[in-house]
Amino acid sequence: MNSRSFAVIVAFAALSGCVVDDSTPVAVAGDGMLTVEFTVDGTSDPAECTFQGADSIDVVVTTPNGAVVTEVTDDCRNATTSIDLPPGSYYADAVLLDHAGHTITTTVDLGGFHIYGDVELVVHADFPPDSFF
Repeated sequence: MNSRSFAVIVAFAALSGCVVDDSTPVAVAGDGMLTVEFTVDGTSDPAECTFQGADSIDVVVTTPNGAVVTEVTDDCRNATTSIDLPPGSYYADAVLLDHAGHTITTTVDLGGFHIYGDVELVVHADFPPDSFF
């Protein structure tokens, strides 16, 4: 085989190795979501928030070792709040706040949970009458 034929074979092999097949989609998992659905005295009626003097819910999400990942405050009348989180293990708790941002309930422990990419985890919490200060 002469050097010219060898060069053509090497060039052809190199080119054929550069073929990209993009017909198969690649799934990339993103953040998951924690959704806290809550009730005040057993109801999601917005009037109960007003009656109890609750303006907002405050949810604190931590790692298993206690480091704060995020804290989210949302309108009490929505009766739900959602938090985007990267996949991993977490703990969370929640309190209700008045118009001035002061805590007006005992802490509700939302427990430990695991977030998976592109998946919503829904947890439920209730603030009964005896949780209010």
